[in-house]
Amino acid sequence: MPRHHNSFLKTHGITCLAGLFLLLVIKFYYSQADSDGLLWILSPTAWWVRTLSGIPFEYLPHIGYVNHDFRFVIAASCSGVQFWIIAASLLLFAFLPKIRTRKRGLVWLAASFLCAYGFTVLVNGFRILLSLYLPLYLLEAGIPDSPSGWLSPERLHTIIGVFVYFGSLLVLFFITESWFSRHEDNCFVSISELLLWQLRWLLPAFWYLAVVLGLPLLNRAYQKDSQAFMEYTLTILLVCLPMLLLFRLFQKLAAPKKHSRTGI
Repeated sequence: MPRHHNSFLKTHGITCLAGLFLLLVIKFYYSQADSDGLLWILSPTAWWVRTLSGIPFEYLPHIGYVNHDFRFVIAASCSGVQFWIIAASLLLFAFLPKIRTRKRGLVWLAASFLCAYGFTVLVNGFRILLSLYLPLYLLEAGIPDSPSGWLSPERLHTIIGVFVYFGSLLVLFFITESWFSRHEDNCFVSISELLLWQLRWLLPAFWYLAVVLGLPLLNRAYQKDSQAFMEYTLTILLVCLPMLLLFRLFQKLAAPKKHSRTGI
């Protein structure tokens, strides 16, 4: 066990530090930037939403991409940068132990951020469309849309975001894990020696909850309104836990098929 651990740090220690540094820089930049500073992700997102739906958006400086008919704004908070951080963290740190050389590790560092960026734009477009149309469908169906009700607009927005983002993260992890399983020839962590390897399916939940809930706990953002934060936490967990269990069940059902194809 120590041999694997030391070998990993010797090969990928610099890559891990570089990845952490980039993540912190992105997080800090995102916390300070307005829509003008996030055009590099807002513009392709607005284009993707317009391509999918035909809904036009007009950019207003310091505000974001606006559609007046829907009274909807793709603002800095809708950029998906936080999801980009989560997806990049998952790709980099979950799969770096499967890479044997430092050079390939550095390539994977760049690939993780680039792939996570493209995936974020793709997923965020679908999330925005769902946030646009689902409240209208619910209203037409006669479901109350009262701010004081259980399914308030804020809570519905949270549920949509968690469902799309966390579900997409599970899909991203499954696809990448399947790709590495077919192409890896060795890894630093011995599966036979490390029991925790069997808990890899929890990694999407770890990174998602660490960023969405863990960081606000560390900076004590919950102190502004502890009750609202508790309700927010409960909503996230009620959506994530069933999806995570379904994901694990799907993994179990898919595993025999994968083995039969590879002859394992």
